[in-house]
Amino acid sequence: MRRLSFRALPVIIGIVLILLVLTASLTGQEPSREQVLTQLVMGSLTAWHYASPADTDLWSAQAFDLYLKALDYNKRFFTQGDLKSLAPYRTRIDDEVRRGTNEFYDLSWTLLSKRIREVQGYTDTFLAEPLDFKTQEYIELDPKKRDYPKDAAALKELWRKLVKAQTLNVYLDLLLAEESAADTLAEKFEAIKDRALQPELEEQARAKVRNDLNRVFQRVLEEKEEDRYARYLNALTRSYDPHSNYLAPKAKADFDIEMSGTLEGIGATLQEEGEYIKVVSIEPGGPSWRQGQLKAGDLILKVAQGDEEPVDVTNMPVDEAVLLIRGKKGTEVRLTVKKPDGQIEVISIIRDVVSFEGKYARSMVIETGKTGPKVGYIALPSFYHDFNNPNGRTSAGDVRKELERLKAEQVEGVILDLRDNLGGALDDAVKMAGLFIESGPIVQSKNRNGEIRAFKDPDPAVVYDGPLVVMINSMSASASEIVAAALQDYGRAVIVGSPQSFGKGTVQGMISLDNFLDYLYPRYASYKPLGSLKFTEEKYYRVNGGATQLEGVKADVVLPDPYAYLEIGERYHEYALPWDQVAPLSYERWTGPNCNLAVLKANSAQRIAAHPGFALVQKNIEQVRKQQEETRQPLQLTEFIEQERKVQLEAERQNGTALPTIGADWNFVGRRAQDEGHAAREQEWLEQLQTDLYLEEAVNVLLDILSANNQAVAA
Repeated sequence: MRRLSFRALPVIIGIVLILLVLTASLTGQEPSREQVLTQLVMGSLTAWHYASPADTDLWSAQAFDLYLKALDYNKRFFTQGDLKSLAPYRTRIDDEVRRGTNEFYDLSWTLLSKRIREVQGYTDTFLAEPLDFKTQEYIELDPKKRDYPKDAAALKELWRKLVKAQTLNVYLDLLLAEESAADTLAEKFEAIKDRALQPELEEQARAKVRNDLNRVFQRVLEEKEEDRYARYLNALTRSYDPHSNYLAPKAKADFDIEMSGTLEGIGATLQEEGEYIKVVSIEPGGPSWRQGQLKAGDLILKVAQGDEEPVDVTNMPVDEAVLLIRGKKGTEVRLTVKKPDGQIEVISIIRDVVSFEGKYARSMVIETGKTGPKVGYIALPSFYHDFNNPNGRTSAGDVRKELERLKAEQVEGVILDLRDNLGGALDDAVKMAGLFIESGPIVQSKNRNGEIRAFKDPDPAVVYDGPLVVMINSMSASASEIVAAALQDYGRAVIVGSPQSFGKGTVQGMISLDNFLDYLYPRYASYKPLGSLKFTEEKYYRVNGGATQLEGVKADVVLPDPYAYLEIGERYHEYALPWDQVAPLSYERWTGPNCNLAVLKANSAQRIAAHPGFALVQKNIEQVRKQQEETRQPLQLTEFIEQERKVQLEAERQNGTALPTIGADWNFVGRRAQDEGHAAREQEWLEQLQTDLYLEEAVNVLLDILSANNQAVAA
């Protein structure tokens, strides 16, 4: 990810200006905020996107399909008749963009809101009376296995079944909750399996489903126009490629937090819990943690800014409630909360900068037995870079510090863990790979004009020159793949993990639409903030010339993929850019000790085959796949309870099977705790690492490398 400077504006001024003038002339009036926003977004994409579509009708059809999925992915509202009404617009969206009209957007919302109100009427009627759970019938829950309802009658029938399915789930929860807490799950199911329908519980279940559904319906119907239109714009941008997105102001703020790893707030993770906002966790060391009164499980009822009048957040979307709770460092927020025991308290918290330490690079020394070598381990969950603070933390800078620390501890090898790391700043990836080599190119990129440039290691110094293992999985993407690919091509590291990484081989730029508005049409300043546009501007390639796009990075030593039951990866994304290659660059491979990959693979395969933990992983994958295939839910009470009994008991068995502690004679040595918050985070992390069988195998691979190197030296 990189940000574009304002000096690049002239490239698209002409296009945007023409589009804005055209919009105003054809509508005969001043363009609306939506019209201006659309022209800025689409003009920018047309001018700068790596692969602007040559066939605009095809692009229109892709945008059309994406938007319908965004509106009704589960096929629960639109009928086939509605789709026929919308079908003429399938190849007209490009024309609408040029004219500055929104007929498709307006009609689709008119139809959707009409159907939602109809469905709300259906569900209220269905839930007003006891439901029939004696008839043997089923509902298909997977939208991919069924079509949209044929007409209004079919839609009503679909919702009759959906209401029954949801009520059955709530009823079962209530039924199990009545059993003794001391009983096992198996004992509870045994006690209820032949029990006749309990009218009072059935009525409670219907009431809860009715309240939940009405809350969902109203939230959709009352959604802000800005949020609704952002969804439409994202369908237009993502039809270019999956990583081009319009970021509304709220989404842009969240993106900045993700990139920097910091925010100003109270340090609590929140989620919606029915009509309430529930505290899920407290960030150790943060303002809430230091204050001590707010706890996980608390329900937030009201939010006040200092001594101002509190705002009721009941039934408020969590993202809106968060905007009230976040605020400038040093300011006071007062939360009215309901404790799990029912007590109501007002909690005053002084906001502060919250650093989500779990996003930052951190290291651990692993002592592999009394006589075994010491191994350094660095976990990097994301590539972060605080673009708004020139003195802010960066992932490359932090990894450098961790390497220096591990060298001081005299480790004999290092593991860099990039699992689940979805990437981030390109510059950080280049600098990070450069920490392990003397000099040379790290990655190359190609823009829409076919121009290729190489990104080289900016620092000739080698921070760490010892044996290196890099861990990846199918969620390692973008900047993670740049680092892993470069170190693999140089022969600098052994890549251990899933068969292949995510496969995102594109570079995104970010532009502020407000800057364009100020430059082009300052008289529309009242439309701000407009948000930002993130779009694909380049593709990147390995130093050997191959793209990581779609194919990802192939592991040298393959471990079972924990996400094998999910369709994860660029190849599963709609309208992803294709794989290709460019000419390789000139680079010198690492001249350190060579690894015999065949031996490493064979040794690892033997360990995995004999490891009970990996056997559990494989069994869990097979079980999840089986459950994914069983998408028909019975609507007859006894049959439903039996199906759920099997599913829940199997899930309990899988979750209850403790993974063995890795390295029985290993010792994990973390950084000395600076305060209680840091100590709590370190202890939590240590407990996670001690059952991480993938880390255990990565350490074993590194030990094999060290052993081979020692034998070579002895010879």
